[in-house]
Amino acid sequence: MVSSACGGDFARRRYIVRITAQPFPILVGPLSLVDLLLLLAPIAVVPLGLRLVPVSGTQAKRLLRAARMLQPAGAVAAILSFVPHTGMPAAVVALGWLAVCAIAGLAGLAELIESRSLRPAHLLPGAALGFLTVAGAWFVAYRAGTSLGYSTPIVELTAVHFHYAGFAATLMSALTFAALRERSPAVHLSSAAAGLLVVAGTPLTATGIATGTAALTVIGPVLLATGILTTAALTLLFIAPARRARAGRWLLTISAVVVVLPMLLGVDYAAARVLPIPALDLRTMAIVHGDLNAVFYVLFGLAGWSIA
Repeated sequence: MVSSACGGDFARRRYIVRITAQPFPILVGPLSLVDLLLLLAPIAVVPLGLRLVPVSGTQAKRLLRAARMLQPAGAVAAILSFVPHTGMPAAVVALGWLAVCAIAGLAGLAELIESRSLRPAHLLPGAALGFLTVAGAWFVAYRAGTSLGYSTPIVELTAVHFHYAGFAATLMSALTFAALRERSPAVHLSSAAAGLLVVAGTPLTATGIATGTAALTVIGPVLLATGILTTAALTLLFIAPARRARAGRWLLTISAVVVVLPMLLGVDYAAARVLPIPALDLRTMAIVHGDLNAVFYVLFGLAGWSIA
């Protein structure tokens, strides 16, 4: 037991040192690539997503409508929070974005309460909105410069993770599940299982990143990647070909195809934290894994669903 705890502590220290030692590439002024990916969420990803969340409860719809109305102001607050250096003033401004995320999270909670069900039709959109609230909280923590016991890059990566893998990927699983409800039981069950894997894999991956726990470092990304890749395969095989709008069909197809590489790289990177196998360094992962996931899988995918 003691040796296991010491091993986990050593893995965590080694992981944090490696992250701290490899800063993200700076692209615009003082903003790094990961800063820009984080800002892309409130500017483009979340507004697209909030218009697609398939909630059915009356109160859930009302709260979701309020979140959509406040989203532009929240996005401005998110952008302005990067004007001052990290600290209390930046955190106070970032609270504007957290407010939008929190209202969306209340909509997800209302969906579960009103439906009185944890079936995928209600759980997946509810979880997506709940993850968005977590994303907003980590966003504020990052702008506050609060380490929460971890290095600053880990706090920012966790904020990015919950915006994209948490909110957006779970939402796309929910949309896929809803679109395939009239298909065969096997296809419908596969889409449900894929969504549940994303829901389970998202917090496990974040916990593995934050704690350096060897088992979670591998299990979380494997579950998350399996869920996302299954959703992508179902989208490619059944959903994209059925879209009438050509632009929507191509955007969904590109999204489903491109996500394969970053998911495999993500699993490889996670496994390399605890196993002696080769993997890309964090800087390259931010460029390849981050860009492909954020822009091509999430942004193209949500745009494709919007057109469809």
